[in-house]
Amino acid sequence: MKLFSSRHFATIFSLCGALLVAKSASAATEVVASLPELAAIAKAVGGDGVTVYSIAKPNQDYHSVEPRPSDVARISRADLVIRSGLSLDMWMDSLMNAAGNGNLNRGGRGYVDASAGIPTIEKPSESISGASGDVHPEGNPHYLYDPIYAKRSAQNIVRGLIRVDAKNAASYRANYLAFNRTIDQKMVGWRATLSPYTGRSIVTYHRIYNYFLRRFGLRQYGTLEPKPGIPPSAAHISQLISQMKRDNVKGILVENIYPRRFADLMGRQLGVTPQFGPVSVQSYSGAGYFALIDTLIARTKAAID
Repeated sequence: MKLFSSRHFATIFSLCGALLVAKSASAATEVVASLPELAAIAKAVGGDGVTVYSIAKPNQDYHSVEPRPSDVARISRADLVIRSGLSLDMWMDSLMNAAGNGNLNRGGRGYVDASAGIPTIEKPSESISGASGDVHPEGNPHYLYDPIYAKRSAQNIVRGLIRVDAKNAASYRANYLAFNRTIDQKMVGWRATLSPYTGRSIVTYHRIYNYFLRRFGLRQYGTLEPKPGIPPSAAHISQLISQMKRDNVKGILVENIYPRRFADLMGRQLGVTPQFGPVSVQSYSGAGYFALIDTLIARTKAAID
């Protein structure tokens, strides 16, 4: 990640001043989220009472986002900042430090860690080194693809909104309950779609979908990456194809931010059609969190059908 140099600060401060003037004209609670999915959930919970901005954009690799000077200005005037936690959005640290908004520091009234209370998976049991790949010490950070854990994140967000804007607490709680009801209602259909495939195995590129697969009774067989964050090699792909043939594994579901050529090669070798799943809201059609999961369910079914 690029650090901010001294030549950026004149731009940053001028932007901060302009935005602070604009803030007085708006009564809405200003929310900055690190990821588009968190922004979508915050908007669902906050409703008309909030304006929401995401630092990362749809279809970026969230491990390596390059912040912009204008992002510092947005954070400097924000009432609430929402972070994914679990070391996924560490690129936010430089923004937070440059913004200098004490209310948004860890433990501050305007700080939300959306991962709080989420039982993580794949926490390393051994010491991490450079040879381990892109491993997160707290465990897999991609919990938002599990709709039940998205409810937990929504709870963390609504608590933060109420801390900074208590006068709208009733509205935020009502929106939060409506979000939960929609998740519960849609889970019935989502489970019905994937329940015939319980226990089936899928190959992905990275470990982004592991919480999702676990929630719906599916199994990650392997990854195109030999280790997290390490690009596929010819030797690894060849070995993975041999193992899939041996175990009659057909499902290939690649996160759409990664190169297609490896999955296409595997598909030709195995006689299957790889599927490319969304990692972001607005990846294909629909803008919100529910559309993201709808699409992921459909692509998963197509991969293993």
